[in-house]
Amino acid sequence: MNAVIYTRVSTTEQAKHGYSLASQELECKKFAEKEGMKVVKIYREEGVSAKTTNRPQLQNLIKFCIENKKSINCIIVWKFDRFTRKLEDQIELFGKMQKYNIRILSATENNEESAIGNLVRNVIGTFAQFENDIKSERVTAGMKEAFLQGNWLWKAPIGYKMIGKKLYIDEIKGSHIKKIFEDFATGLYRQTDLLNYLKDNNIKISANTLCDLLRKPVYYGYLVNEKYSKEPIKGDFEPIVDEQTFYRVQAILNGNKAQAVPHLRQNPMFPLKQFITCPYCNQSLTGDTPHGRKGQKYYYYRCYNKDCIAHFNISKDKLENNFVEYLTKIKPDKSLLKLFKTIMNDVYNKSTEEARNSYNSFNKQLEGINNNKSKLLDLLIEEKISSDAYKMKVEQFEKAELDLKSKIAVNDIPENDFNECLEYACNVLDNLDKFWLNSKIDIKERLQKIIFPNGLRYESGVFRNSQMSSLFKIIGTLSVPSINMVPPSEFESLSTP
Repeated sequence: MNAVIYTRVSTTEQAKHGYSLASQELECKKFAEKEGMKVVKIYREEGVSAKTTNRPQLQNLIKFCIENKKSINCIIVWKFDRFTRKLEDQIELFGKMQKYNIRILSATENNEESAIGNLVRNVIGTFAQFENDIKSERVTAGMKEAFLQGNWLWKAPIGYKMIGKKLYIDEIKGSHIKKIFEDFATGLYRQTDLLNYLKDNNIKISANTLCDLLRKPVYYGYLVNEKYSKEPIKGDFEPIVDEQTFYRVQAILNGNKAQAVPHLRQNPMFPLKQFITCPYCNQSLTGDTPHGRKGQKYYYYRCYNKDCIAHFNISKDKLENNFVEYLTKIKPDKSLLKLFKTIMNDVYNKSTEEARNSYNSFNKQLEGINNNKSKLLDLLIEEKISSDAYKMKVEQFEKAELDLKSKIAVNDIPENDFNECLEYACNVLDNLDKFWLNSKIDIKERLQKIIFPNGLRYESGVFRNSQMSSLFKIIGTLSVPSINMVPPSEFESLSTP
């Protein structure tokens, strides 16, 4: 009779009980020799749980036995629980092998082919599953307790490291993760910019991973896992970013905060690419660099729309010089800027007061939600509401809580020196043409988007825009002789800088 031996051990069992693969194999070989069997193959499964049958060596064994069903008579295991720890799997595997007349034998347990023998094997399988379930419950209970104490239980997220069983910030990677959160929270950077920054600093992740990373509460020091707790748990580790920054990022991801980001495909040679549109078909112009007969390069902005009737093109220098002239024309008069500063200070004071009131109101609402959640939990404990009703209401409260935290994040009181920011902004407005000429490509594109949100159309040497920024509209409504400082209604849209 030909036999195949299967041995399995998990790391924990090997360390605690000494069920080594070598010991199992020796017992199985002795059993085979005693029964007059020839061992033709041995499969060793090391450090793999028997919770499922999806184990590499077990699957290889089954495949081998089926392919050689005419020459294999039995499978020998040290104990039946080496084969499986679930009664359901045991019955299925025994039944599958029985179809090919292959017996599964234990080197140390009852192998009798009778009603009593089957009962004994099933009892052994039941107790193996029971033992496995008890272990699983203990592990789950232990993990839940550790989780509720604020311990991170999984692989360290990017930016952290595990020392022992504690989570610590990785000094190098953690600083890079902090930077991408802070940069993205400003609304001036795309996720592609963050990916490129991380790549430049040897952290290579996918776009999906980055999006997931930006939403993980662990980065502001909280643990979320519905399996162990319905509520977020404050972690027993130092956060990489503060809560305010985290929720600013969530507001941007959820579309609750505007961004001023440059176009995705930057090219320093063509800053007006994808910004100026064709006068004939209204499609965005792109850059073109044809070569002359002697190899010299020429730079053009060109319309590549195949359906355009004109395929408009214009030299780079001409279009950009005209654009600078246009900026010169639209920049505000110095006297208006002076008046604008005075009004903005007035508006700022009013806006900060409103922001402060909103901030206090949002926090009061947040406190109310937390109180309601606490009362809801009491009702559940007292069995006055069902678990389904509790879950539904908690989800509503958590959605409202997330919304409030996002509002708090984008309506906080600014910490920057307002007068310094205002002076800088007015200086940019006063030197709009020079500022654009002397800026790097990303600043040029941001500035273009801030002033002309929908871009510009170039037609017969004239720029036409469908929408100009609120800032220029507001300055345009000012009148120098008017000293009565009543801000126009459009100031409301500015909020705090």
